[in-house]
Amino acid sequence: MNILKKISSLLLSIALIITGINVNTMTLNTVKAASTQKEVYPNFLKTEGKEIKNTNGNTVYLRGVNAGGYMLQEIWLCATKGATSDDTSGNIRCQQDIINQLTDRLGSERAAELINTYEENYWTSKDFENCARLGVNCIRLPIWYRNLVDENGNWYSNAFDRLDWFIETAGRYGIYVIIDMHGAYGSQNGSDHSGVDGGNDKKGASEFFFGSNAASNQEKYYQMWEKIAEHYNSNPVVAGYDLLNEPYNEYRYNSGYSDDQLHSWLWNIYDNAYKRIRAKDPTHVIIMEATWEPTDLPNPDTYGWENVMYEYHNYLYDDYENANGQQIANMQKRINNINSANYNVPSYMGEFSYFNSPSTWEQGLK
Repeated sequence: MNILKKISSLLLSIALIITGINVNTMTLNTVKAASTQKEVYPNFLKTEGKEIKNTNGNTVYLRGVNAGGYMLQEIWLCATKGATSDDTSGNIRCQQDIINQLTDRLGSERAAELINTYEENYWTSKDFENCARLGVNCIRLPIWYRNLVDENGNWYSNAFDRLDWFIETAGRYGIYVIIDMHGAYGSQNGSDHSGVDGGNDKKGASEFFFGSNAASNQEKYYQMWEKIAEHYNSNPVVAGYDLLNEPYNEYRYNSGYSDDQLHSWLWNIYDNAYKRIRAKDPTHVIIMEATWEPTDLPNPDTYGWENVMYEYHNYLYDDYENANGQQIANMQKRINNINSANYNVPSYMGEFSYFNSPSTWEQGLK
């Protein structure tokens, strides 16, 4: 997303299933996780055609928020940047810059301590309580690869502790969690929300797709998903694995590459990730993102994908205050395109904003 334009948007984009209208009451059950006895959890989810079903056969509609700025700071919604919203001279533009600055000033141990303190206090049990009170039944949790490994690619001994706590606590409130790979090895879009910002050369900073390290970064990405899938393969609180946030993103339409070439690269990566995850976890929903339209995703039958969900993001900056009434029309257009594509999978609006008009939010959320 364009950082300057996103400043005024609400801090948490809403996420919801756009197929269906009614919200079904979820059945809670007690489960035993690998380490400790948990309290109550939502039932396992699985796709069935365009719907999501729990193990009781009930249709479930996911409605909730993103836990943005928590395990990966996006500078537009966090107060750690080194510049004002209209100034690009600041030296803190992404999570990697935060780590570098703190490490240079205080050393790696103290830097890790401060980041850990920030994360411990950013999201607490009270937040889950508030979400549950609002009727939220799903939280999309953005992470980046550095949450799990150090600068040399070595896995932390406690790599899953924070994820485990988040998922466990969410489950106690009957809330599902989508694990969202917001920042992959090498960065899949060169933007701050991947953990690395390339400034005016975001494509050049996208070393997940381009450059001599791309193949290595992709292999490490597959291996990371394998470890995540192996760790959570029996956990019903996890609604699904969101493979890759906004690939290509801002340079999607001016990359110099054809749609066919960009699609080919991305879909092959999705297919490889799907196969590697399925070898470790045959059960959880796998979520694939379009940047931005349904045409940016294949017919799932082409690859033989099963138990998958397609995700879309929707932002319109040209009518920020909805003065021309375009916010709702733009969302309806996206939904129409999704319906026209008619993929036999659930459709998930993982991020969107109606920006500055409260009445538009009220209408849009309905």
